[in-house]
Amino acid sequence: MRNIILGQEEVYTANSNVWSFKRVRDIINGINLRLSNMAGGFPFEFNGTTWADSERLYLCGEFSDYTVKHRVIQQELLDSKSGYAAKRFVKARFRKEVREDFSSFRLQWMLFCVWQKCKGNQDFRELLLRIPKEVTLVENTTTDKWESAVIWGCKNQELHNKRVNLEMDLTKRHQGLSQSEMDTLINLETNKINDVGEWRGQNNIGKILMICRDCIANGTEPPIDYELLRNANIHILGKKLTF
Repeated sequence: MRNIILGQEEVYTANSNVWSFKRVRDIINGINLRLSNMAGGFPFEFNGTTWADSERLYLCGEFSDYTVKHRVIQQELLDSKSGYAAKRFVKARFRKEVREDFSSFRLQWMLFCVWQKCKGNQDFRELLLRIPKEVTLVENTTTDKWESAVIWGCKNQELHNKRVNLEMDLTKRHQGLSQSEMDTLINLETNKINDVGEWRGQNNIGKILMICRDCIANGTEPPIDYELLRNANIHILGKKLTF
């Protein structure tokens, strides 16, 4: 397995073997990169509950003290219409209630959550295996403003600008297309531009996905720090996780 270090700043030279993803409709080489934690369509079972996406399980970790308040927040997260809605509306409303020590175990918790999705959903496993092993996956957070943008992903402003210019040109030249057709064209053509600038950031989501992809291919388990997670005393929907 390649040497992947979570929490470490990275610089990737943009090229054809660096695949970035952001939107659920991103397609590269015919593969729909629905890799975001918020992407639906990959439900999985964990701790006696069905999770529609890995985003909501991860967010529950932010509110995982053994308190009534956190138990209520977790249920709201689970009941949200989507992972995006859970983050945008529920987490935003209770931001001050996030565990003060969450940053100390969030990377290992994210790795654990994504691995649960891998184990529990065959379609997601197959999606990861379709991505060539030599490809570096990068979550594109160039336009994201929140402080964790370069923790979970990477930024490449030069590439972003090139794609925006192409999108404007395509919009002008194909005005007769329907919105759906235009979106598809823009998606396919802009994702062909991948050799401009540099990607900078920790890229922990991309790294976690690559770790999981390699483990699935090799029939091994990710190097999850279970002792750290046990010591964090994480409670999900009223149950303490023992790992």
